[in-house]
Amino acid sequence: MASTPPGRMTRVEIEQVLPAGDRLLLDTTTLIAYLNGGELISPLATHIIDDLVRSGRNPAVVSPVTVMEVLVRPLRRGPDAVYQHVLDFLSNFPNLRSIAIDLHVAQEAASLRATYNLHPPDALIIASGIVAQVGHLVTNDAAWQTKLRPISGRIKVCCLGALLPRS
Repeated sequence: MASTPPGRMTRVEIEQVLPAGDRLLLDTTTLIAYLNGGELISPLATHIIDDLVRSGRNPAVVSPVTVMEVLVRPLRRGPDAVYQHVLDFLSNFPNLRSIAIDLHVAQEAASLRATYNLHPPDALIIASGIVAQVGHLVTNDAAWQTKLRPISGRIKVCCLGALLPRS
């Protein structure tokens, strides 16, 4: 791979990792990098969300756990324009939807927890993606690679930090 500035992996390279039509599960680290900017992975998160998700090339879902986590910081400061911006994004962004915790998601989460000993929030996040039939979890948490290794045939992990060029 040619040398590129940090966070500037080429669009072609990102789009090879995330094939067209693959539904994505966006985790908290991805949304925070997108919403706040300023992180090394922010340009990658921005390309994925603003280009791939918005266009419908890669529709995306978020779990209720992720929704909760991205709303905490704005709520601690008090409901303000930032909170409203995040809520509007989660509610209205094209080709992005939040998955409700229903009986199907709860059953899948229970199965993941019983079989792989995932913590309840992690089980709910992954169950949301499985029920929504995602192809990839997009994250910056490298621990997901290990946690999801036993089910890598059902959901693949795209760790944004691993996509950054090495210096």
